[in-house]
Amino acid sequence: MSRPRLAFPVIILLVSVAFAAAADPAPSFVDDDDITEKFTEKLSALAKDGKCLPVKKLRTLAEKDKVGDLQPVQSDGKPLPAEDVYRKALPSVFLIGSVLEDKESKTGYVTGRLATAWVLAADGVLVTNWHVFDQIQDGEFYGVMDHAGKVYPLTDILAMNKNSDVALVKVDAKGLSPLPVASVPPAVASWVAVLGHPGDRHFTFTQGHVSRFNKYNDPETKKSSKWMAVTAEYAYGSSGSPVLDKNGAVVGMAALTENIDYPDDEAPAANAIRKRMVRRLAQKPKDDKPKEPQPKAEPAAPKGSALQMVVKLTVPVTELRAVFGGKE
Repeated sequence: MSRPRLAFPVIILLVSVAFAAAADPAPSFVDDDDITEKFTEKLSALAKDGKCLPVKKLRTLAEKDKVGDLQPVQSDGKPLPAEDVYRKALPSVFLIGSVLEDKESKTGYVTGRLATAWVLAADGVLVTNWHVFDQIQDGEFYGVMDHAGKVYPLTDILAMNKNSDVALVKVDAKGLSPLPVASVPPAVASWVAVLGHPGDRHFTFTQGHVSRFNKYNDPETKKSSKWMAVTAEYAYGSSGSPVLDKNGAVVGMAALTENIDYPDDEAPAANAIRKRMVRRLAQKPKDDKPKEPQPKAEPAAPKGSALQMVVKLTVPVTELRAVFGGKE
């Protein structure tokens, strides 16, 4: 007769143990300033040692469209909880950026641009946006850093396409974890997530849905490009961030935002502002002349914001695969 009395507490104990095993571990708190400082410090050392791709060669490679010969890892098609999509993608998402030569700095370099990249192949092939390499400056050197703080120098650009805004880069690394790449684009309204570095908020994971697919006819280049709009949030620093589906596969890549302002005489609705997502530190102007005190200006009258919506434009997986090349 004693066994039934013991059954209830045993069940409670088993449930408690199972719940504890399933519970998430304590969160890892990201130190954004520390990440940026370590990236700059380690990349500066690599640049000083001549490990990074020289500026002249980098400029040459960045100006010519080229198709790669890489077959991405395929998705297993198994749906995952959002937290598992994040956990699986984290080791494959990198900070990509540059340092600039600066004689006044202690290390001889300062932080340049910062963006996002993700692993396509284990032997150091990563994907980001072409515009990360637009207008490369003299004395600018590139590298990447993973979530554990390991920094690798950029050594080559394997393929790129300016119009679709895609670049495949090579870094001096082995044994990386590639992200699977979807074979076809997701349907409108499908769940997606973005993992990147918006506004120096490193390794930020946001969720949303595919809102539409569209073509953009550039009035300057006269070329047409294809885009996938999503509602998952991102900002400058997110260029190159992977857009992931419920299986953890890449279905797109963050590239632009498009501001939609309420139309008026100065900003008609047709001229929505398209902004690239690379973060660059503002350089301090060098002016040795003493400045004369200026009279205090009257505060300007507050103006209401005309912003109504920010559209997040990503490179669809079909455009990514066209640059990757390789046979199915």
